[in-house]
Amino acid sequence: MNGGGLQVYDIALVGSAGFLGSAIGATLRSRGHRTHGFTRAAPIFDGRRLAPIANDVSVIIWAAGAVSPTVAAARPDVVEVELAEFRNAVNAVQRLDSPPRMLLLSSGGTVYGPPASAPYVESDAPSPSNKYGEYKLAEERIVLDAIADSVVLRVSNAYGPGQRGARGQGVLAVWMRSLLAGEPIRIHGSGAVARDYVYVDDVAEAVAAAVGCERPPRVVNVGSGRATSLDELAATFAKVTGDVEVRIERLPSRGVDAPSTWLDVGLAASQLDWRAGVDLEEGLTAMWEWMRAQ
Repeated sequence: MNGGGLQVYDIALVGSAGFLGSAIGATLRSRGHRTHGFTRAAPIFDGRRLAPIANDVSVIIWAAGAVSPTVAAARPDVVEVELAEFRNAVNAVQRLDSPPRMLLLSSGGTVYGPPASAPYVESDAPSPSNKYGEYKLAEERIVLDAIADSVVLRVSNAYGPGQRGARGQGVLAVWMRSLLAGEPIRIHGSGAVARDYVYVDDVAEAVAAAVGCERPPRVVNVGSGRATSLDELAATFAKVTGDVEVRIERLPSRGVDAPSTWLDVGLAASQLDWRAGVDLEEGLTAMWEWMRAQ
């Protein structure tokens, strides 16, 4: 894996307190970058103006978002508010005398779909299968249209320590919480549906690589490059949890989940010198140990 050069940057990290944002911030600081964190309580854009530090940073990383697949399906009004706030912030960045590079974390699991087929490559035309994918694609278009030096990282299903399963996001975190509460884990729909699971620290490494790359791709997939079915995932999960009994409850599809999706990550390897380095069992073990300690 590659962290992208020795040059030190001032970086604004939007969503710095979140699951991915926290890991990204830690990785960037370990490489000497000066990070400035922004949260919903302390936003980079307050509706009128950007925080003054935005004038001085080299990179803005947008790892924030309050919309989950369930919210996207049920609350189009929330989606519209989020997109309007994001558009206004991006437009404010665009108006700076020297706009910084802007990195957006998008969703590799939901912006792709038929007629293209997995493993998806960046040249496949986006075809979101649900409202969440439409929301993330709208964000992508906003930043790519407005900021010349912008990069979209289409991240597959990220997991790892720090993920709590809030708002039902992160199947592994939800399963771990259920198991610790003595409840069965739930599989919605077919257990043959496959996803691409990528460890949180690997995602952070990909972001660092994109920060340091002189000419990164404008859109790049970030994933393990491997398809893992829900049944395979449950089997690995049971292996990691050891003597804790794993009971499985199978339920109908929720109607908001994407079909089987996984990513081709060849572009990240060739252009960013990045590859995921943590395999699923290793990552699940670290996540399970963290969750049990909470």
